[in-house]
Amino acid sequence: MDNDRLTNVDDVLTKLMDPRRPNRYVSRSIQTIYLNHLLEADWQQICGSNLARQCLPEKLVGQELHIKTANSMLANELYMMQSLFLQKVNTFLAGRAVVKKLYFHTGSLNRRQSRRKAAQAVAAKVFAYTTCPKCGAKMLQGETVCSICQRAERDEMRAKVAELLRIQPWLRYEDCLTYYKCDKILFTAVKDNLKNYYFEQVRLGFADKRQSMLAVMFLTEKQPQEITPALYSNVLEFLRRDQSVSAFGSRLHGKK
Repeated sequence: MDNDRLTNVDDVLTKLMDPRRPNRYVSRSIQTIYLNHLLEADWQQICGSNLARQCLPEKLVGQELHIKTANSMLANELYMMQSLFLQKVNTFLAGRAVVKKLYFHTGSLNRRQSRRKAAQAVAAKVFAYTTCPKCGAKMLQGETVCSICQRAERDEMRAKVAELLRIQPWLRYEDCLTYYKCDKILFTAVKDNLKNYYFEQVRLGFADKRQSMLAVMFLTEKQPQEITPALYSNVLEFLRRDQSVSAFGSRLHGKK
């Protein structure tokens, strides 16, 4: 009974805070505060548990979302994939708001810890450095590895995920976690790149039998034993049409 009441209260709040519905009881500023709270509360659901530990939503201002990252390397990498990130944020908001621009800022993810470290740095007038346990390069104390090694680790993880998907194209993010602990955005970016490559090979007529089968498995997310000759032929016919095909198999233009 109590749980039902809580659910009903949540439904009422969602309707009151929905900017698509004009209402005179809740101001736009209050709705923005509510949306910021939603993003922060469900951030792990949006970008995955691994990435959620390295970045968090700072503030939503109009149609612009500011995101704080643990380091500049991650900020740069997320900026390169911001279209995918933007799609995931808007999918989560589900019409409550539309985010059109992302800004990535580097800084501490813990505000209290950030202020304390800043005060200590001002008092000491120096920054404490240590060496990277992998390559021996100089880095700020408190970091696990240096930024160069972090990038190398992500590149290595990207290559491993790509190799895994070439063997099992039907895998989803949850399945990949049984093999590698990667973040969701990295996995989706790698899978979309592979999809685009094999779809384009088929469309242009350059794909061999193996590449054609990979394209079919990427599009259907089915294993080889589940793909019938009819399904195989239909998918290839669809991909060979003179049209652009997105990573999700949707037609961007062309006749049906």
